[in-house]
Amino acid sequence: MLITNVGKITVLLVPLGLALPVAAANPAHLQQLLDTNRCPGCDLRDAQLEGASLRGADLSEANLQGANLRNADLRYANFRSANLSEAILIAADLEAANFSQANLQEVDIRGANLKDAVLTGANTCGWQRQDARLQGVNLQEAGCIRPTPAPAPNPAPNPTPETGVLPQRQAAALLRDWLTAKANIFAPPFDRELLGNLTTGILYADSLNSVTWLENNNAFYQYGVQRVESIERFVTEGNRATLEARVTEDYTLYENGRADRDRASFGTNLIRYNLHRVNGQWKIADYQVIN
Repeated sequence: MLITNVGKITVLLVPLGLALPVAAANPAHLQQLLDTNRCPGCDLRDAQLEGASLRGADLSEANLQGANLRNADLRYANFRSANLSEAILIAADLEAANFSQANLQEVDIRGANLKDAVLTGANTCGWQRQDARLQGVNLQEAGCIRPTPAPAPNPAPNPTPETGVLPQRQAAALLRDWLTAKANIFAPPFDRELLGNLTTGILYADSLNSVTWLENNNAFYQYGVQRVESIERFVTEGNRATLEARVTEDYTLYENGRADRDRASFGTNLIRYNLHRVNGQWKIADYQVIN
């Protein structure tokens, strides 16, 4: 296989007879981006842009599905409403980039710099963000948005859980179930199925990573008091809801049979939980300690 450099990207000259991917970047669009730093709405699927210098690029509404942007300079780039699903952005510089309404499903941003990036309305289902720098980023503005299933041909006349409004008592019950379930999720049997039944989005992804770390390091959390003291605020709109509750938690990390007192806590905090309805089931998508 021969390798040659064209502009800022590496082009692979594949010997005849090898199959090429069906979905590939439009060569004219790719050249436009390299020449002008602007390519809104362009077809850049699977584009090979590793290490590219694209500071301030306009890629709004572009299709970058599966693109390789590892180590690229994308500071202040505009990805508004772009499709970045399954793209590789490992160690990329994305400071102050605009990802509003972008599709970030399964995107890999491990080790990337997202300082002050905008994620308003971004779809972050399944994204990988370990070791990413997120200073100044409001993760509450993003979430896991899965396709809405097609309606049944003859829907029942009575309201169903998919269309009904989430009652506060059901939201509180979900929170209590989550607190109780932690003892079986972050300690043997490390129940991933239970985790998937109760959480989604960022909370599911982060918790799954925690479970893997615990298993690999012969560690677990031991829980004492796990109690909802009061519900302070509850707001629901469509498939989203916000629940603010005062919660008392008591936990200690054990590693190799020894308690780690630096990772132990007992106290009561006001916590804001973001709830999302996924395929008719309400789950906790993320939370934030208020005080």
